[in-house]
Amino acid sequence: MKPGIRRTAYLISALAVVCFFTLPDPNLAIIGALLLQTLAYIVVAGRSTPDGIVLTGVTIVLLGLLPADHPLIRGDFFETIRLWIILTGVLVGLAGMLLLGGQLRSRSHR
Repeated sequence: MKPGIRRTAYLISALAVVCFFTLPDPNLAIIGALLLQTLAYIVVAGRSTPDGIVLTGVTIVLLGLLPADHPLIRGDFFETIRLWIILTGVLVGLAGMLLLGGQLRSRSHR
């Protein structure tokens, strides 16, 4: 995959994180962040599975960071599993990075 495409996807993902944490309306923040993450997936779609896995990890972590009183997610169950959601997102992201590292290393040996 061309470096420019990868850079664009991760830039869009970074914009999603900024959107998530800076927009004052909680509904607009989560919807905007998820739409930007979807756009980042579309940029790498069919080109790089590891990049898609990393972006999935970012999305899971963002969902885990929602406050329990968020209008879209309410309830004690979410508060109970929040740590596991964040941990799952981090692990998925790390798995994607390991796959991406292996993919880049195998290409450099060619």
